[in-house]
Amino acid sequence: MSPTSAHDARGMMECFAHLLRPSFLNLLFQYRRLFHALAVQELKKVTVIPIIISWVDAVLARLGDVVSCVASARHDRYLDDELPEALRKRREEDNLRAAAQLPDRWDCIPSILTSEKASPAAKRLALRLLVSRYILQPQLALHPRVVDAPLDDSMVSLLPYLTDFMQHTVVQLSECSPLHAQHQSGFQERMNCAMLLSLFALVDLTTSATGTETDVPFRPYTLATVMKMLRFVMLVDNTLSVQTIVSPCPDLDAPRVVLVLWRHFVPWTWRLLAECNGSDSETVIFLTTTWLHYIFDSDPQTIISTLATFTGDEHGKYMIRAYLAYFSRLLVYLSSAPRPQNLTTAQTDVLLKTCRYFVHWSDSDLLGIRKSSDCCRYLTLLFVYLSCIENGHDASDYVAHAMARMQPRSLRDGWKQAIQESPTFYDELEKSGYIFFKMSNNNIFATGMSNTRMQLLEERPDKNHIRRAKQFLDFLTIECFSNVQISNQKLIIEFLEATMEYLRRESAEKQLPNLSASFLSCLTAFQRGQPGIRVCDAPLLLDAESIWQIAMDNTTPELALASAFALHIILSRRLPESLTQVEAWDYLRNVLLMIGSQDYLGDESPLALVVNPTICDALSQLLRHADEHTVVVMQSSPWTSHLQSVLQRIRSSDDCPDLDDYTSWLKKRISKPATDLMNQIAHTPDAKELRQTTPAIDIIPCRINE
Repeated sequence: MSPTSAHDARGMMECFAHLLRPSFLNLLFQYRRLFHALAVQELKKVTVIPIIISWVDAVLARLGDVVSCVASARHDRYLDDELPEALRKRREEDNLRAAAQLPDRWDCIPSILTSEKASPAAKRLALRLLVSRYILQPQLALHPRVVDAPLDDSMVSLLPYLTDFMQHTVVQLSECSPLHAQHQSGFQERMNCAMLLSLFALVDLTTSATGTETDVPFRPYTLATVMKMLRFVMLVDNTLSVQTIVSPCPDLDAPRVVLVLWRHFVPWTWRLLAECNGSDSETVIFLTTTWLHYIFDSDPQTIISTLATFTGDEHGKYMIRAYLAYFSRLLVYLSSAPRPQNLTTAQTDVLLKTCRYFVHWSDSDLLGIRKSSDCCRYLTLLFVYLSCIENGHDASDYVAHAMARMQPRSLRDGWKQAIQESPTFYDELEKSGYIFFKMSNNNIFATGMSNTRMQLLEERPDKNHIRRAKQFLDFLTIECFSNVQISNQKLIIEFLEATMEYLRRESAEKQLPNLSASFLSCLTAFQRGQPGIRVCDAPLLLDAESIWQIAMDNTTPELALASAFALHIILSRRLPESLTQVEAWDYLRNVLLMIGSQDYLGDESPLALVVNPTICDALSQLLRHADEHTVVVMQSSPWTSHLQSVLQRIRSSDDCPDLDDYTSWLKKRISKPATDLMNQIAHTPDAKELRQTTPAIDIIPCRINE
């Protein structure tokens, strides 16, 4: 749809919302009473008074049809224009008779739902009018008026009628054939159930938010009723498999659209998960999966009614619980196959959207999610399983990003829970090869790493294997810096050696700075965080000369790589020969000069502010531990003198009244480490201080375009 037509559609929806205002609906029923009274006076002499149908009834009947179209985003099949003329006329007559059965007053409409005298068509029309008033009108109005806001008292009064009507509907459904939902009449009933569920959810949310006491108990009897109706709407064949639970519904017909389109229903179902049994919770997860896939791809004409996330901590907790339940079912699906299988496009779409939520929550630490060991457990297991499928790269990046923000204790607890969930997690970690056995998390992590390691040792590994290797390195970095005790150290050492051998062999490839940064971070974290490690079993990892050259092989200094290299210098305390130390000094000094000169622009600018203290500390470390002649070479360079002047200018920048944000933040970040570095440069070799303060370490996820 073009922007112009989308704008016209939104305008039409706003006009339609004006028609659904309480003031207009009350006015319609006032005219209806007036014309009915006039008609009765005209028919006083008639022995048998016929059914009185006024123009207002025709408007209400047509309004019911329009409500059905709008609520389902115009997917309503049983209003198909291709219906035979006779059937269309019959349907119009039924709608008029239904309108004639409505009460005289608008506020009495809910009573029709439980009336024994009202026809099914009259109940259907009454339900649509209630949906239009309480669901469509508030969400379609771009500029809602306070006087038109739904009153809590009127919402509460709906609850007994809705509950009775739902129970009556379920009784009728239980008497129907299982194939009834696939027929035309079954489609109408699914539409009615969808509207009834949506309206009931809104009423329950409103009464819960206001703390209103009602005489109608919601659980457990009503919960069973709700879940039966939900299954009737969402599952035409009433079955769910391990795969379909985590796969969006391929046929989003009108009843399903009613449930997933409007912004309140799916979040409301998340509140029910704690009390649902297995099959009912699977239905809620299936609904959530469908909602995640379709809601962000809605047509522009209906985008005005898409999700606006509810505020409040309580809703956020329900949302996290629902997404963790989705992760749980996804892991069951991934582990059910004898061999790793790729996710479908729709499944991948849902997974990526869910992972983005966890990235957002972890970055902002909403609801204290960084302390959640359950989140860490699911993220850990999810990363392990995604490492075995070909199209899991993007999701793995998001998972690693979210894990990097978690608290170390939560990561350790989550790792332990993952092992306890599958006690044989490490039993076969030393197995390697290309053949995947039954997919359980006892050996897939080792097998995935072994597979990637074998690819790195090949002559020309493809880009996906390089990306997978980087993801493994980032994952291990997060776990090791969090002091997670990984028992199979041999596997990790072999993986690090294979990565280093590849980096030494293919140093000219342009994607290597990112892989080199991940390798240095992982190696540093592994050596620091694993007590009793014997790196002497890995000659390559003892070769400080080669490790430092990997970091300095890139002509353009990369911030992420420079930061990883600086941290490695600080924590490893293993120095190469003097010439390499001087090269490292020149490399990191140039990076610090570029940071001071604001040469890193765009997305790299905030990263420069973050990493500059670490680079200062690494330069100070080099001066402290190099021999006398090497220190003299470092100090005597004219670029070192220039660095001193740049650092002095930054420290004294308070004298400048017009300080830009970058310089202001740079001064705050670099003041202390820059002072220490300048003092270290000014010292003579005999006066050097050999003390060292280990800097605080914080993992900050940084997504860099490959």
